[in-house]
Amino acid sequence: MFQPSPDGTSPPPAPSAWNSYVGQNPCTGIRIPNIVGFGPALPYPIFGAPDIGFGDVVLAAFSKFGNLGEAGFGNLVGLLPAQNGTYTRYSTLFNRTEFDQILGQGLYLRSSLPSSGVTFQNGSVDLKSAWVDMTNVKNPERYYTRKAWVLDPFTAPNPTCTQITVGLVGLHIVSKTPSRPQWIWSTFEQIDNVPGGASSGPFTYNNGDGLPMPPSNPDPWPPTSATPQVFNVQRLTPMHPSTTNTNARYQSELRRKSGPWQFYQLVMTQWPLQLNPPQPIPPSQPGTPDNTFPGSSGATTAFTNVTLETFDQTDINTGCMRCHEGTRQMTDFLWSLQVNAWPSRIAPQSTPMLALRPSPEAAAAAERLPPCLQTLKQLMQGAARH
Repeated sequence: MFQPSPDGTSPPPAPSAWNSYVGQNPCTGIRIPNIVGFGPALPYPIFGAPDIGFGDVVLAAFSKFGNLGEAGFGNLVGLLPAQNGTYTRYSTLFNRTEFDQILGQGLYLRSSLPSSGVTFQNGSVDLKSAWVDMTNVKNPERYYTRKAWVLDPFTAPNPTCTQITVGLVGLHIVSKTPSRPQWIWSTFEQIDNVPGGASSGPFTYNNGDGLPMPPSNPDPWPPTSATPQVFNVQRLTPMHPSTTNTNARYQSELRRKSGPWQFYQLVMTQWPLQLNPPQPIPPSQPGTPDNTFPGSSGATTAFTNVTLETFDQTDINTGCMRCHEGTRQMTDFLWSLQVNAWPSRIAPQSTPMLALRPSPEAAAAAERLPPCLQTLKQLMQGAARH
């Protein structure tokens, strides 16, 4: 979606259509001499993996560390090392409804953002995912894994991409509906991330020695070394009992079908409250804690994801909806558009992508879901019917 400027000052080309992937990719063999944010004096050449095809996962960014940073209030604030000594990597995606609106209205250019603000169509969906390098991770069969092209920004003299196996550890799903114009915000995790839940370990982000999580991130941002300082991560506010019970029911059903999804859990869902029933929720209603579930006083259970907001777990004012309230009026709660529309006000382009080829291959592949995804789809469709 957010292509680099060809010379650091000229607008980038338009992204290609949904079922096409014509354009530059951080993991192709094209050298990009000057990236926005680095300037002509700081060229950032990227050489990497050839022959990226439809459905290939690319965990890389046009900016050097763009997919390594956890999100803050409109910026990137820190890194998350796993116990195996590798950095967690992040990917942000849009569904077709949202993608086509951004493309059709030219919203990838800041000059095209309307002064009155963007309003996305109902049915828009955002995904943000967190992935761990599976090297030396225990019990890999408990993870949804993919082969992914991963950019190593520390490779000298030029960053390079290699294909490795990564496992899904965190996932936000954000959906806009007619009755919830402030979107519905759900977050999921792999159960082996940290102690305190259904898993007895070993844990991906905690070595089990009892040492507490540091009060702030000991790793500098931006990173200065390919080897991070590893620390223990904890869930600082427990999940709500009703959420735990719901997870147990789904996990029991998934165990009957086998596969990795039985080892994932819902952590929290936030949504805007209907303050004046039967009146519908107005789009102008802020996404602040007093207007959203669980409210300010009721925020005694988990409202963040330990892999995506590691150090924002104890104050509801750093929860999903309050964070995204900062760009509600400008870009309808969507920080990735506010941050990456050219020219970026915060950082160089930082949205990792899926590499796609044109239809009909795309349409055909969509019908050929991997078995574990097909099983999950069937279960969720069955739950919706009942």
